Amino acid sequence: ANIGAKGLTGEFYNGNAFWDTEVYCLPYYLFDNPAAARALIDYRYQTLPQALDRARDLDCQGACFPIATTDGTESCTLWQHASLQFQATTAVAYAVFHYATVTGDEDLLFGQGAELLIQICRFLASRGQWSARGETFGYYCVMGPDEFQMMVNNNCYTNVMAQRTFRFTAQTLDAMRAARPERHATLLDRLACTPGEVDTWQHLAEHLLIPHDPTTGVYEQHQGFFDLPHVDVDAIGVEDFPLYHNWSYDRIYRNDMIKQPDVLMFMLLYNRSFTLAEKRANYDYYEPRCIHESSLSPSVHSILAAELGRMAEAVQFFEFATRIDLDNYNRNTHEGIHISSVAAAWMNIVYGFGGMRSDGAGLLFAPSIPDHWESYRFQITYRGALLRITVTQEQATLCLVEGDPVTVT
Repeated sequence: ANIGAKGLTGEFYNGNAFWDTEVYCLPYYLFDNPAAARALIDYRYQTLPQALDRARDLDCQGACFPIATTDGTESCTLWQHASLQFQATTAVAYAVFHYATVTGDEDLLFGQGAELLIQICRFLASRGQWSARGETFGYYCVMGPDEFQMMVNNNCYTNVMAQRTFRFTAQTLDAMRAARPERHATLLDRLACTPGEVDTWQHLAEHLLIPHDPTTGVYEQHQGFFDLPHVDVDAIGVEDFPLYHNWSYDRIYRNDMIKQPDVLMFMLLYNRSFTLAEKRANYDYYEPRCIHESSLSPSVHSILAAELGRMAEAVQFFEFATRIDLDNYNRNTHEGIHISSVAAAWMNIVYGFGGMRSDGAGLLFAPSIPDHWESYRFQITYRGALLRITVTQEQATLCLVEGDPVTVT
């Protein structure tokens, strides 16, 4: 089973699960109950036939995972979300990458994982298009994580995640051929996947358009975003929230106000791929434009603010994330608890103040602590070892509670 956006606390969203599971909930299970994390990926594998059907509905090949679902079929009734958002599809690929990177589980990676990756790449290759001049490959008429912008061209998040998926799939198949050649040959034969097809994915990755201003270092959320009319989000009255209930879609869509992190989202998922200067430039540009109408938004901003040394902002966003339902910030707690926000609050401690990064070789920690906190502590499971991290105003301590020693940075 998957994790519904409201868990069992309310009937809003009809029990459907979203891409939140792979991006927000999976990290908790990765470091607390890896078997449960694997089961979440297994859920996606068991619903692969429905994803293959969905791709065909969109005149594409491969597998397109639904934006909202309980049984693997698309359950979202808003066409602009169901047909233009591909966060769920790239999130499944990211989940395979993240799980394999953290656990080292080659059995899943070279089995269900590799099959999922191949079918996802087929969808991404068939849904994308070359520009008129044939110089760049990208995605047209899409909607990224920021759901206040629809039918945009080359959403940066979509393009970056597709590029990473193409490259990770090629790397996985290379590693599989070297480590388990018979299994590699059997899988590719069963899926009729040829070396030429994999080469095509790498070619697409090399030519994917990533909107970026080299002068400022800011990634453009989508082509044309920098030219959108500006809205001062701080000037919007509290009585207007939630905006979806008080503003027309048309009014929401025609400015540079964003609902939740888009560029900052991929900078968190692939955090170690970006310099501190890049993170600072993009945080400074996008944070003032974010309205945080999504419960998933404040923790991402808090994690990056802590990394940038902006502790007051980090604490403010952390309080927002942890008390979003207790204080009914978005005036919608009656619809049910924001389960993904609860998971994001855990990430806020571990990835934010704890400074843990898990998107590369080995774990990295860079702990920090707010001035008015005496201490905090958390435990994680990593490669069979139980680790306890304790941070006070004076020092940070990493302790092996049980299991074989592991190396972290």
